[in-house]
Amino acid sequence: MTMRKTIEVITKLAERGVIRSYAIAGAVAALNYIQPTLTEDLDVLISIDGFERRPSGLLLLGPIERALADMGYTERTNLGHMIEGWPVQFLPVGSALDEEALERAVELDLAGPGEQPLKVRSLSAEHVVAIALKLGRLKDLARIQAFLEQQAVDLDRLQDVLERHNLMAAWREFCLKAAIENPLQRP
Repeated sequence: MTMRKTIEVITKLAERGVIRSYAIAGAVAALNYIQPTLTEDLDVLISIDGFERRPSGLLLLGPIERALADMGYTERTNLGHMIEGWPVQFLPVGSALDEEALERAVELDLAGPGEQPLKVRSLSAEHVVAIALKLGRLKDLARIQAFLEQQAVDLDRLQDVLERHNLMAAWREFCLKAAIENPLQRP
């Protein structure tokens, strides 16, 4: 099933101001740079501006839920809101790395041959890798390795991101686990 209609709904939410800033993240963002891998959902990193926050720190995504309901999307699964056959997880910015990734997202045209243009914001390759490193799950580490093997990430820019967000120790640990020589040049 194509994800185009799902992404069109996400862009409508942004156009209507329900989401102030967003970027496609996770495996779907990685598809823009490396060979496809299996994914069950669409991750969308969103700014938290305009969302109600409880004293406990819990962030309420009520505006998104109401807008989706108004558009006819009320089904939820354990993976997220069902939109045009795809579960979508709205991931609020939760760290300085997330914030930077969102600010530096790139605009892409995801239209296939003969399709109308479909402009969407997506994380840069360097931020996809940095966030995967920070998460550290097995599938994330495999994604990092794919970026390296397919030479799909600018190593200088990646190192800058990793240094800014204190992830160099995690990077060195990844290289040891992956049994690869550290491809980053600066000590």
